[in-house]
Amino acid sequence: MMKNLRIIRAGLLFLLLGLSGSSVVAQIENVPVRNPVYRFLERMETRGVLGRYFDAVKPLARRDVAMFLEEVKQHEQALSGTEREFLEDFRREFRFDIDRTDETYRSTISPPDSQPFSIGGSVFGPEEKYLFAASDSSHSLFVNGLLTMDARGISGDALGTGDAQYLQFGGRFRGTLFNHLGYYLEGTNAQFWGSRELLQRDPIISQSHTIYVTDTRNFDFAEGYVKYGGEIASVQVGRERLLWGTGFDQAMIASENVRVYDFIRAQARYEWFQYTFLHAWLLGERSSLQFTVQGDTTIYTEPTNADKYFAAHRFEVSFPGVIDVGFQEMVIYSNRSPDLAYLNPLIVIESAQRSRGERDNVYWAFDFETRFLAGLQLNGTILFDDLHLDEFFAPRWYNRYAYQGGIALSDPLFLPNLYLNVEYTRVEPFVFSHNRSRESTYSSLGSVLGPRIGPNAESWALRLDWLPVNRLLLSATITLERSGENVYDTAGNLVKNVGGDHRQPHRPTDPVDRVFLDGNRVNGTVVQGYISWEAVHQLWIEGGYLLEDWDRIDQGTYERNHTWELKAKLEF
Repeated sequence: MMKNLRIIRAGLLFLLLGLSGSSVVAQIENVPVRNPVYRFLERMETRGVLGRYFDAVKPLARRDVAMFLEEVKQHEQALSGTEREFLEDFRREFRFDIDRTDETYRSTISPPDSQPFSIGGSVFGPEEKYLFAASDSSHSLFVNGLLTMDARGISGDALGTGDAQYLQFGGRFRGTLFNHLGYYLEGTNAQFWGSRELLQRDPIISQSHTIYVTDTRNFDFAEGYVKYGGEIASVQVGRERLLWGTGFDQAMIASENVRVYDFIRAQARYEWFQYTFLHAWLLGERSSLQFTVQGDTTIYTEPTNADKYFAAHRFEVSFPGVIDVGFQEMVIYSNRSPDLAYLNPLIVIESAQRSRGERDNVYWAFDFETRFLAGLQLNGTILFDDLHLDEFFAPRWYNRYAYQGGIALSDPLFLPNLYLNVEYTRVEPFVFSHNRSRESTYSSLGSVLGPRIGPNAESWALRLDWLPVNRLLLSATITLERSGENVYDTAGNLVKNVGGDHRQPHRPTDPVDRVFLDGNRVNGTVVQGYISWEAVHQLWIEGGYLLEDWDRIDQGTYERNHTWELKAKLEF
């Protein structure tokens, strides 16, 4: 007992020392996961010009991204001309985070004693543009207006022929106080016209609650947090999009499949080692409760969602230029208030859940990334939902695991400015389900927290990016998916449970041995083309095309859909 207390005290001392560092003068807030700088840095890592790049858990702090860009700058002689132009654009975007200079940004609403906004010199210039910006030696505030115009259409078997348009507007506030306390707030609201069902097919828009409210024609999103960062450690409280995993197509631990959730995150990094703690607030399956008011015979319904939580620890070791190795443990628990055992950042989750009655759903995962050859990167992840070593190679249903492997190549076949990714993901039957609680599945609001393909499925994904000139990206992705779904009769009764639904655990009457891809077979082919052109700094013109083929072999049905999209995004 005393030994455990000494370990906890040592860990807390390490955290306090990290938070109290006084030499840090940088922006603490994070870079949103959809910022294109991440894809650029991944390419630089593959090329071998970026050594120790901790990116399995994103987003990263602006100060860290700035540091990585400066490391790339030191090796710019190894870059192509187009890559150097992209690098300079990103360095201009993060210039304030690099050296706190205000020479590369302009503010529409100028604070006292600052340079007024110049229409000719800023609207079409390379400077970062803000509605309002102010900074001094220890404080900063940056405010952006956000505007998106989107038009899309579909033809095919899912919806016939239809189209939709939306106008999205909002704002972003971010900054750092006293060089250590970062804050971030972003909110947007969109008014749409046309097909609601088409917008509901969008993987991100479909996560908005209001897109399903039939008497409204809008959808909205909001993210916000505060974050305290020191020289070694940081602590963050709030909500924003978070990705956890080494895959480029599907993140194994936490992906974009689910609605943005609130969490507490703490990180500590020291040279070759990084530790991450997360405790998140998820949502269970949506249902309704019927009730009557005293003296009233009317039956009312109240929407309900079970309280549900996700806790995780990650330990990562990096050997620059060779390999990064990570280990993480995760738990999903529900139907009670937050458990202090899982709020403890220095505990073994598996042992803690056993001591708490063994009610919860625990996972382990290991991953690696190699960079021993410039231009080539290999990565892999294996996740264990349940593990029986004595029967590991037997096809028992309780040997539940998922794995993923990927290859990244920069300039394949010596073709400049190309970046190629190939990734294979496989999830065995019954993974992510749980038979002790209907709400402790590895999901939020019914969507799998990790790989989108779910259990009893596999996928191959190939993505090719090309940077022909500065500020222009052309991208193509081909995805092949196969899955086996549970079999139901016409009345909706489960006839055959093959482990194809994370909400349906294994039953005592189901076979002991699993058969991969058993059940109703579904084969899918998805081809996507994407173009992004930054016509003027902070004004992007984007276009996309999506071809989907879904062949439900056992049902004898086939579906093909064509979707196109044209979008303009402005940050001002």
